[in-house]
Amino acid sequence: MYNYKPYLTKRPNKLWAISIAIATIISAFGLSYVFGRHQKTAANHLCVGVILPLTGNSAYIGQSIKNGMDIAGTDVNQNLSLQLEYSDTGGEAARVVTAYQSLVNVKNCQSIIAVQEGVKALIPLAAKDQRVLLATSVPDNNIAGQNPWVFRFFVSAKSDAGTMAEYAVNKLNKRKAAIIYVNNSTGISYRDSFAQKFSQLGGNVIETQAFNPDDVDFRAQALKIKLAAPDAVYIVGYGKSIANIPIQLREAGVTATFLSMGTISQPEILQAAGEAANGLYYTTAEFATDLNAGTPELKQFVAAYRTRFGTNPVFFEFFGYDSLRLLLLAANRGGTEAEKLKEGLANLANVPLAVGNVSVGKDGNVEFPIVVRKIVDGKWTTPQ
Repeated sequence: MYNYKPYLTKRPNKLWAISIAIATIISAFGLSYVFGRHQKTAANHLCVGVILPLTGNSAYIGQSIKNGMDIAGTDVNQNLSLQLEYSDTGGEAARVVTAYQSLVNVKNCQSIIAVQEGVKALIPLAAKDQRVLLATSVPDNNIAGQNPWVFRFFVSAKSDAGTMAEYAVNKLNKRKAAIIYVNNSTGISYRDSFAQKFSQLGGNVIETQAFNPDDVDFRAQALKIKLAAPDAVYIVGYGKSIANIPIQLREAGVTATFLSMGTISQPEILQAAGEAANGLYYTTAEFATDLNAGTPELKQFVAAYRTRFGTNPVFFEFFGYDSLRLLLLAANRGGTEAEKLKEGLANLANVPLAVGNVSVGKDGNVEFPIVVRKIVDGKWTTPQ
């Protein structure tokens, strides 16, 4: 029979017990400090994934927005850690979902800023993944309002095209219009909004012609518009190639007044269009027409932009700058967790930004007063 004795038969002395207790307390405190510090860092970290075209026909729009965001990213509260992740779509809507999935699943971004085409496909994903989705340079009227995770920060096709239609009828006395538009959600939204308002006011849209985003030859559409004999042509598109539209319309013998949207006012487009753009009317946000006026935030942004890039911001740069600032403001006020970020963004009201004082509507939309400008000798003017 084995003579078994326990390893420790004597009761631990008092000093040994005290030592164990002290070691346990120190260990617990250390772990608490380490994990608490880690949680604090994570709670103050904001990853913003940006989906935009940095190559392709719309690269100048994406680069303009990125320039604005890069400046906004240098002015971050010291208590907040910002991580900006850019993903290039090349202007292809089919690449937007892939970019989103990478930014959410790999980079773990709490918020996504999406630019231009393909944003609609992200609406159900943002709700499922509980990620804040802020669309900019997206005039489609139907983006925001579908679920509380989606916001839209840009002029809408309804207000933009509607303002142009109203001006054409009431100020320019136009009654017969043709529309040439880019065949995607942006172009269709503008086409429908202009046609609806123009018809309501007594006008008649007598011809509509579509083109693909990468087209450079518009002569077939121009010939059909010439045969329709409108007294106004509404040009809807973006990218440098739209400079060819007024040129080829004039070459086809179209003498109608040209109407358009703010994208056509980019300096490189006006330079390429030359004399063909003279006398063209377009709509734009009021802040973009006078860089010496507006809010102190506008002046601060313009000064910072000039210092960094050696030129003035034109239009899209403002939305890049203010889109990121909106998210930073929401994070500073409510926190960087997705739910808190969503609530913070939804509750922003009368906030001074570069574009003016901004409030987020109940449907997640932010809109701005729209004005009409006229191109004279390659520069914008206020029409008489």
